[in-house]
Amino acid sequence: MRKKEFIPMNLQLFAEPPASGDGDGGNEPATGGKSGEGPNKTDPDNDDDDDVSLAEQVAQLKVQNAKLKKANDKATSEAASYKKQLREKQTAEEIALQEKAEKEAEREEQFQKLLRENTITKFEKNFLALGYPADLAAKAATAQCDNDTDELFSIQQTFIEEKEKTMKADWMKSMPNPPAGNLDDDEDAFLKGFNM
Repeated sequence: MRKKEFIPMNLQLFAEPPASGDGDGGNEPATGGKSGEGPNKTDPDNDDDDDVSLAEQVAQLKVQNAKLKKANDKATSEAASYKKQLREKQTAEEIALQEKAEKEAEREEQFQKLLRENTITKFEKNFLALGYPADLAAKAATAQCDNDTDELFSIQQTFIEEKEKTMKADWMKSMPNPPAGNLDDDEDAFLKGFNM
């Protein structure tokens, strides 16, 4: 048997406004408990009251939204003032050190990028020397630089298969056509070998 999940509800949204009077609500109940109780349950013409209560709820939500926005603006302005105070407290040396560290990090990033490109170019040159086509050489060089052995072996397998196909095609082209039947000589080649 499954447990029923507890669903929290904001009961203020469903509460009816307190009855007018001395503030304690008097003897008339402000909210309907059982069916048939309360002022809204018996009169079918109380749609205006529902519209009024919805309008009040919308107004309350707008007020809550305004409070939240004001709190957010206050927090943002406090954060900005703390940041400004921190900047004021930092000495010129600290600011210079921070800027120097940022420039050094950017320079290091550029250096690593150039180093990677140089390594890939060297690997690509080696693969081209082995006979790889340009596109496979570039892919293989990138895979080797990234230490992606699966990709590298896949590229090598593709290269070997293509190389074997071209070698077989070249061999078939260079192979002479076999002679069909006997030559025009009347003499048998077997007997010619003995007569010599």
